[in-house]
Amino acid sequence: MDDAPDDAIPLDVADAETRLLLGMFDTPAFARRGQELEYSLARLRDRCQRERHERLEMVRLRLRQWAGAVTGPDAWLWSFDGPIDALWPLTGADVPLWASQPAPDRRRRTIARDLAASLERFNRRWVVFLKGLDFTLINQAIDQYNRYYLLEKECSLGSARLASRHFQPIAPLTTETLLTEYPVLPVPGLRP
Repeated sequence: MDDAPDDAIPLDVADAETRLLLGMFDTPAFARRGQELEYSLARLRDRCQRERHERLEMVRLRLRQWAGAVTGPDAWLWSFDGPIDALWPLTGADVPLWASQPAPDRRRRTIARDLAASLERFNRRWVVFLKGLDFTLINQAIDQYNRYYLLEKECSLGSARLASRHFQPIAPLTTETLLTEYPVLPVPGLRP
């Protein structure tokens, strides 16, 4: 027993006109293109942030060791050739809990050397990771966005002036552009 009326249109319509009519109520092509590119860029940034966070674990450990061996932020004067205060926010490390008594000089030098080595190791591995990313698909999406977004928006709105408002073309991604967003860390020199 079929409750559907005889004149109901099946969803697998072969008629091109009906499919076109059904498509008129969908999201415009320019909006879909922009959303897809935005989603792709967000996925890439999420991956970079996740990978960066994982690779910084040893650096954060060395920063905790350093804070546990010195009495305050000025202790870098005896071990490094420059301040290291910027490393905590750059690595996402917790606020340092300084020691009440400084560790022996030899211990501080060892921790300082280990911290510098961890920073250098992170920087090398981070650059290798970024150079290993394949930008082909996302750069194709960026190219198509730059090429077709305005045309599709103009077709939808019926006005070139309205379509071009607030449009900013997106530059293709490279290792260098990602390094500006996710930079390597400064490595302080060690005092003798």
